[in-house]
Amino acid sequence: VYTKKKKTFREGKVVAVVTPSPRRIASLCPSFGQCGGCSFQHISYDDQLAVKESCVRELLQQLGVTPEPIVRSPEEWSYRNKMEFSFSGDMQEMIIGLHRKGEFDRYFAVPPCEIADKSFLPVVDKVLAFARSSGLPVYNKRLHEGVYRHLVLRKGKRTGQTLINLVTNAHPSLNEAFFAPLVAALKDEVTSIYWTINGKLSDAVVADKLVPLYGAPSIEDKMLIRGREFTFSISPFSFFQTNTLAAQKLYDTVVTLLDGTPSDAVLDLYCGTGTIGIAVSPFVGSVLGVEQIPDAVADAEKNSRRNGVSNISFLSGSVEKWISKKEPVNVSALILDPPRGGISGKVVRFIAQHQPDKIVYVSCNPSTLARDLKLIIDEAKYSLRTIIPVDMFPHTYHVEAVALLHKA
Repeated sequence: VYTKKKKTFREGKVVAVVTPSPRRIASLCPSFGQCGGCSFQHISYDDQLAVKESCVRELLQQLGVTPEPIVRSPEEWSYRNKMEFSFSGDMQEMIIGLHRKGEFDRYFAVPPCEIADKSFLPVVDKVLAFARSSGLPVYNKRLHEGVYRHLVLRKGKRTGQTLINLVTNAHPSLNEAFFAPLVAALKDEVTSIYWTINGKLSDAVVADKLVPLYGAPSIEDKMLIRGREFTFSISPFSFFQTNTLAAQKLYDTVVTLLDGTPSDAVLDLYCGTGTIGIAVSPFVGSVLGVEQIPDAVADAEKNSRRNGVSNISFLSGSVEKWISKKEPVNVSALILDPPRGGISGKVVRFIAQHQPDKIVYVSCNPSTLARDLKLIIDEAKYSLRTIIPVDMFPHTYHVEAVALLHKA
């Protein structure tokens, strides 16, 4: 049954499986089909990779380069180092769970969640026990009243450090002392506990006020990239790839394709918290990162200091505004890691004007990658050399891809 009809595509939902494919398998998670997270648990991981590889190939074959074999995630299950859960229900049936597929206000309880780090689920149980015993209700997003909103858990997969962030609506009963029983129940198991007050109507996890309740101000995780170990600080709202071991593979791919030299001046646009720029820094002369979100830039600077990187600097501001200033730019290599919407025409014109020798484009959306690569090839006069898909999210339809272009 179609649920959406557009000029170039259709969306639908399965009404019934009349004859199961011989390649269909039983899903590991009983919530599969209800959950908006996983969509591929009914096929083997090898088949998932084949589907993703085929998708990238189909979208990019018009550009004349056949993508390389997809890079597997080292972990198929329990790989996520970050989970964002929601509170739901009334006082008698309060749950902590995940969105039902396609519904913004209906949830099902966890555990289980087979892609979340296994250590998260016992923490969920203890937070739920505390919330149920507190006598305060779940936040009602229709009425915009109540207390408990979200629970965000983060873990350093290679350090074992865990951060808890409990998100509530503003309420006069809440203060640091109120959460003392929760801290007592969890302090021997986790590294950091935060309380976030969010009075905004949006369902997004944002902070009007962030209150540390226990432990270190942040946790750390480590990545081994091209034989070098890097340490990254992770605070409650900082960006960090949610699959640490697959992110190592992704950054290995970027460093390999960039093939940096000590004479390279690298411009890292949409640099986020600086992880890619820091990973390539040992192999190049200099790195300049540009990022719109000030908190991400602050994290990037912290991460560069933490790793003793002296040949990297960061600018806070919109990429499009910065490149429009027409200031002299020394760039021999360009790294692009934009949001899902891809790059703008301004960035394409910037590339055409400055003509870096090589470009590495990291994409989380093969559709916009195909569009942008064609623009760079046609308008900026580059040749596409390589495309490598990387699976960061097993059991979902998401796939990353890394492309290398050289000046024609």
